[in-house]
Parts: sequence; C-alpha cells; structure tokens
Amino acid sequence: MESSMTRNVSIQTYLPKHVAAWVQDEATRAKQSRSQWIGAIVTDLFQGQELREEARQNAEFIKRRLIFIMCALDGLLLAHPDATLRAKVHEAHKRQLDKLAQERGE
Repeated sequence: MESSMTRNVSIQTYLPKHVAAWVQDEATRAKQSRSQWIGAIVTDLFQGQELREEARQNAEFIKRRLIFIMCALDGLLLAHPDATLRAKVHEAHKRQLDKLAQERGE
C-alpha cells in the first residue's frame, strides 16, 4: 500500500559561499528551510517551462504579424498620393522612440 505522503529525497550540491549565503538569506526571509526554499524554486522552474515555451510561441506569432503589418503599411505609404506622408510617419516614429528612450533614461 502506497502512502499518500511524498517522501523527499536528499540531493546534495556544493555552492560558492556567496550563493549559499544568498540561499540562506532568502530561505530565512521566506520563513522556510533551505531545502524547502530550493525545492520550491526547482518546482517553479520546471512547472514554468511550459508557460515560457507558450510565451515564446506567442511572441514569435506577434513578431511575424508586426512585420507583416509594417511591410503592408510601408507599401501603402509608398503608394499614397502625398509623397511626403511616408517621411512624416518615419519622423513621428523616431520622435516616439526618442521619447521612450528618454523615459527609460537611455
């Protein structure tokens, strides 16, 4: 008969002193033992892999759509009767990028 309780398995690792101190500090802050804290980190890491892969796929889909939209818009601007419109849009885009860079402190 199997017990419903999971029996933990001991795994030993050697860490640099500064990393071991960091683990101890974080475990203390979380009011957990080092083993509990490391176990939670490892569990979160493995459970999060599926979410990260899905996020990568979504980002790739969005990137492809944005490239299509960018090319389509550029084509429309090139064909527009106002030959200066494309340059105006590029200037407005540059201003927005500069504004974002300033907000980020770049």
